[in-house]
Amino acid sequence: MGAVPTQVTIIGHNGQVVATAGFFVGADVPVQVFTASAEVELLLGPYPGVQVTRVDAGYASRPQTLPPPPYFVAVDTAEETERITTWLPPTTARFLVRAPTKRHAAAPKGLLTLRPHQSDDRRRVLRRLATLHRADLLMDLARRAQHPPIILMYADPDPDAIGAALGLMTMWRAAGTEPVIRYTGEVRRYQNKLLLAWLKRAPIARLVEGELARADLVAVVDAQPGFWRDNPPQAQVVIDHHPRREDLDAEFVDLRENYGATSTILSEYLAEAELRIDRQLATALLYGIVTDTDDLKRKTHQADIRAFELLHGTADGHFLARLQKSQVPMGMLDDIAWGISHRVVYRDLVLVNYGQVDDLDTLVQAADLLLLTCGITCVVVAGMHADRLVVIFRGDGHRQDVGAKAMAAFGKMGSAGGHRTMGRAEIPLNGMDESATAELIVDNLFRRMSPGRRGHLIRRLRRHLQAPGPAEPEEFEFGT
Repeated sequence: MGAVPTQVTIIGHNGQVVATAGFFVGADVPVQVFTASAEVELLLGPYPGVQVTRVDAGYASRPQTLPPPPYFVAVDTAEETERITTWLPPTTARFLVRAPTKRHAAAPKGLLTLRPHQSDDRRRVLRRLATLHRADLLMDLARRAQHPPIILMYADPDPDAIGAALGLMTMWRAAGTEPVIRYTGEVRRYQNKLLLAWLKRAPIARLVEGELARADLVAVVDAQPGFWRDNPPQAQVVIDHHPRREDLDAEFVDLRENYGATSTILSEYLAEAELRIDRQLATALLYGIVTDTDDLKRKTHQADIRAFELLHGTADGHFLARLQKSQVPMGMLDDIAWGISHRVVYRDLVLVNYGQVDDLDTLVQAADLLLLTCGITCVVVAGMHADRLVVIFRGDGHRQDVGAKAMAAFGKMGSAGGHRTMGRAEIPLNGMDESATAELIVDNLFRRMSPGRRGHLIRRLRRHLQAPGPAEPEEFEFGT
């Protein structure tokens, strides 16, 4: 396809000539060097495929036999650079190769840079060493464990938690242990059930009583122990991308608040440690990244993009497409429609209070859909389930941080927090009736609103709760 040049030409004598020549010789590309330095000519002598031609010291005249592009100019002074470029033929394939300096940070006009500076390479190497240090610590913890380690996911695990858990399981298996993956809630979302069914060979199941007490190594992924308001687990390892909680205390902690997904962190571990990422693992990790970053459109770090590129070629694209298309169960359509028809709009915010709900995913689906509304930057959808009020926050991330908004509104009453564009709160109700939730929501969300307006909003939400509920799904079935 012509992607690899048939030969390259290097002109100059600075310290980058030999390195550049060696770079192309390693790719079996012939190299022609024009240099004013006898030392450079001597150093290049042992290199196969390198032809050296001596020229005048000032590079004032063009060599009689100048090969076609690409050209790599390897001098350090502006005068020599300008002189050489005057006798190069017109081409965009002209590069400047030299050591980085503060005075010459960028190439002169008309010249491109070839490779990252040594400082960039150094940063990459140091980043890899830091990642490998963390990987070593994790592997050592697993080797010292006397019982199978437990990798714990919070409540109803989402794809990012599942992908991260599988990534850590792969690392700990490489350390000679057989970890198990557990979650503490109930898997409700259809895509998550489908993903877990596809991963049926992995030891993923709901936590049973006594398991944590028997384990001497517990890891929490995509969450922190404080997320469990009642009986938080004693975890030795916490790997997460949510904001750090003040009560976090573990032997090994890796928090990346600027990362879009916890699966990205585990992808880094696996890649830098050169541990095999098979098709199922790549699919789970990639799905975790794309769901938490909304296909790399929301709160995406460069590391998320690197992980996406790493995993994309190995992941099962057909299964990912199936997951992304199967998002709303048939029986949930009318629940979502009820929420849309009973919304309250206040400036650029949409508020819905469902009252009692059987499936909490209804709140998530409704919130995601309502955020697509023109002019709306924040959505709050609430509902009661198992004697607790669950409030889902969604935002465009431009004007406000909805995770911080959730914490400010409900943090003192229950578990609350999240990211700039996604938040969640869970408040124990202790027997509070459905109509009382309207006052709880409004008084904590709209503290600056006048009492009269808050009262009007509370009465409207209560009227919504008294309205007829969604139709039964069977009403829309057409018999055969």
